[in-house]
Amino acid sequence: MQLRYVVIELKVGAFEAGHLGQLGAYVAMVDDLLRRPGLHRPTVGILLCTGKAESIVKYALASTAVPVAVADYAGLPDDAKAALPSADELRAVVSEEVGKAVRE
Repeated sequence: MQLRYVVIELKVGAFEAGHLGQLGAYVAMVDDLLRRPGLHRPTVGILLCTGKAESIVKYALASTAVPVAVADYAGLPDDAKAALPSADELRAVVSEEVGKAVRE
């Protein structure tokens, strides 16, 4: 059995190379603050975005040592989708957050 933390970051919009730096920072924080090396395997980061250019993802991943993956929601396997909020639920959350930002 493998115990590990998984950091999932959701981005509305296409993948940008800078997203990996942000996710890498979150993974590093979890590893430093929560992970117990004798108990947990290294933390993994998963970045979900609404689109991605494979060539940009390829080169961005080549420059990071943090264990991360990039996927668009539609390309996830069914078991992964089942463990996450639905696309409609994610859209509702994003709409709510955008509405809050506009009101502020």
